[in-house]
Amino acid sequence: MKSNLLKIIILLICIVSGGTTMAQNKKVKRAEFGNLTKAGTFTEYLSQNGTVITVGDTLQVGNPSNFEKYAHITQNDAYLRAEQMNKKLVLKTINVSGDAKKGYSVYFTFKGLGATPVFVKYEDAFQTHEIVPLVKGETIE
Repeated sequence: MKSNLLKIIILLICIVSGGTTMAQNKKVKRAEFGNLTKAGTFTEYLSQNGTVITVGDTLQVGNPSNFEKYAHITQNDAYLRAEQMNKKLVLKTINVSGDAKKGYSVYFTFKGLGATPVFVKYEDAFQTHEIVPLVKGETIE
């Protein structure tokens, strides 16, 4: 009797622990242009033009706004210089900052061109062609 009870207890422990150790899906947190209501970090962003951009996507540095440097892309607290044109960057985080009174802005953080990260004010950089989304599945070579 005790051995059967012990087997049942072991079986229950295996079932309960097996259910909690299964892989969990990462929750998608989506920010949408025109519907930004809180600051935070997100896993995907629906842009003004309808493009869905997800953490891990590759974007390309486009043309600088003033021929020498970029107005909406920074690294090391300085505007990115024109020699970084056509570099491909992997999206690390999507951040929304601001508040209800001043409004919200979307900033992307990329793995850096070197040791430090690159920050992009996405909608402004996209409108001025400083940043260009690549075709889904295209990666850095």
